[in-house]
Amino acid sequence: MPIQEGDPVTIWIDSKRSFLIKVKKGKRLDTDKGYIVHDQLIGKEYGEIVKMTKGEAYLLKPTPMDIYTTLPRPSQVVYPKDASYIVYVSGIQPGDMVVEAGTGSGFLTITLAYFLGPNGRVITYDVREDMQNKAKYNASILNLLDRIEFKIKDIKQGIDEKDVSAVILDMPDPWNAISKVYDALKPSGSLVVFVPTVNQIEKTVLQMRNDGFVDIHAEELIIREYQVKENAVRPKNIGVLHTGYLIRGRKYIKGTSL
Repeated sequence: MPIQEGDPVTIWIDSKRSFLIKVKKGKRLDTDKGYIVHDQLIGKEYGEIVKMTKGEAYLLKPTPMDIYTTLPRPSQVVYPKDASYIVYVSGIQPGDMVVEAGTGSGFLTITLAYFLGPNGRVITYDVREDMQNKAKYNASILNLLDRIEFKIKDIKQGIDEKDVSAVILDMPDPWNAISKVYDALKPSGSLVVFVPTVNQIEKTVLQMRNDGFVDIHAEELIIREYQVKENAVRPKNIGVLHTGYLIRGRKYIKGTSL
């Protein structure tokens, strides 16, 4: 389908220059490789090459990966290697309702909304309205705002939703919210926690064991990209290695036994 006004487009120039825009008549994108007027994108197809004033660019349909390389990130974000694993191990699927805290820059929020589909719902909690405003802007670029509900509230004070499929926590003291998470989850629903330090793992896992969770795992994911040149293939000198730790488990119904 041809690109229309309001559609998101990734303008890919080279491996160092990539821009995620929302097409709007009258606007233009300025880069050190020249500029491109949004009007000239309307009617083009994703995958086409377009001329810029100092070169050319590729029009690509945005993927969740593009948000990490192009959108504003005023706070630390959950990286793709962790976000994709969260989607996989949580067992979420299109149409599910998922609760998240905290919102931050909204990168994980957007990833969840993308995979939950138009009938899914992400409810994201944060105590900072300024951060949620940044997240709303980022989600608007990909036209995903209708799948997300933003709430200014400390999740430790309670979760308004019930029977949710999964809860994702990215906060300094997740162990203090686990009892509230238990109340909100469906039986067998997933809790996934992202923490940056080893000290937080022990407190979180012990609290999960005490509050009705099983199949608990604490993990770290490492990814290494390779530089590919003829007769010179090797790991890149700079990469995303340690980002944080993931703790996951599933709710069981307390008091049920043979």
